[in-house]
Amino acid sequence: MTSDHKQLMSSYAAVRRISRRSGSSFYRSFWLLPRAKRDAMSALYAFARVTDDLGDCDEPLALRRSWLQWWRQTTAMNLIGEGSQPIRLADGVENIPPNSSVDLVRHATEIMPALRHAADRYQIPSRYLLEIIDGVMADQQKNRFDTFEQLEHYCYLVASAVGIACLHIWGFRSPLPMQAAVDCGLAFQLTNILRDVSEDAARGRIYLPRQHYEQHGLEEDDLLNPRKDARLRCLLLDETRRAAELFDSGWRVWDSLHDDGRPMFSMMWRTYRKLLQRIIDDPDAVVSRRVSLGMRDRIGIVSHHFVGPLYRRLPVPPLELMAVEEPVSTRGDEPV
Repeated sequence: MTSDHKQLMSSYAAVRRISRRSGSSFYRSFWLLPRAKRDAMSALYAFARVTDDLGDCDEPLALRRSWLQWWRQTTAMNLIGEGSQPIRLADGVENIPPNSSVDLVRHATEIMPALRHAADRYQIPSRYLLEIIDGVMADQQKNRFDTFEQLEHYCYLVASAVGIACLHIWGFRSPLPMQAAVDCGLAFQLTNILRDVSEDAARGRIYLPRQHYEQHGLEEDDLLNPRKDARLRCLLLDETRRAAELFDSGWRVWDSLHDDGRPMFSMMWRTYRKLLQRIIDDPDAVVSRRVSLGMRDRIGIVSHHFVGPLYRRLPVPPLELMAVEEPVSTRGDEPV
C-alpha cells in the first residue's frame, strides 16, 4: 500500500468519524447508499460540518472571517490539479493562534484527501463546494434580508449548493433539472428558517424578508421578540405556502436520479416536508420553541426507507403532491 493510499484511507476514516459523531439524522440516511457513495457523502458532510463550525464558533467575528477565507483558499487549491498531489495549505497558517478553539490545519489534512477524491470520482464541480463556504461567509456578514430574492440567494449558497453536490454523488441521468434541484434546497432551508424563528430571534437574526413581514404590518422588533399574533401567523402561513410550492418543484429531481440515490433523496424530502406540515398545522408553535418531528414520525420515515417492502409501497409522487400530479402510482411494480 502506497503512502498516498494510506493517506486517503486515513482521510476517509476521519470523515466517517466526523459524520458519525455529529449525531445528525442526515448521517443515518447515508446508509441507504452503496459503500462508495456513502463514503463520498461522509467526505462532503464532514467538509460542510467543519465549515459551519468555523462560522458558528465563539471566536471574534474578524477571526472567524479570516479562518473562512483561509479554509476557502485551501479548499480551492486542493480541488485543482491531480488527486495524487500532496495536500496544500494556503498562506497564513502561521497567523492562526496556537491556542485557538479550531485546529484548521488538522481539519484540512484530515478532510481534503477524501473530499478531493470524492469530487474527482463523482465529478462534483468545485464551484458548489466553494459556494458552501461562501454561504457560511455570507452568514457572518448579513442576517437581514430586504427582499425574497436576497433570501433566495442566501438559501442557494447554504442549501442548494450542498444539494447539487449530493446529486452528483447519488448519480443522475442528464440533463439534471437544475431549477428543481435549486428549488429543493430552497424548500429545505426555508423550512429550517421557519422552524428556527425563535432560536434565530434569540441570536439577533431575522431571515424572513422585510418586504414580506412589512406587508403584514410587522416590524423588526416583532421578529426579534416573537409572540402569538394574528399578523405573524399570517406571515408564517404565507411562507409555508411558498415552501410547499418549492417542495413540489423539488420532487421533480426524482425522475432523473439513479435508482441507488432515490431512497436517500426520498427520505430527506419526506422528512423536511413532514416538518413543514407540522409548522402549517400549528404556526404559533415556532414562536416559543424549535419545531421538530416526534419519535413516531422519525421512526416511521426511517422504517419506510430501510425496510424494502415498506419502501416499495411508498407512493410516488408523495401524497403531498397528489393534488397537483395525477395519477398517483406506487413503486410496487418498480425495481428498487
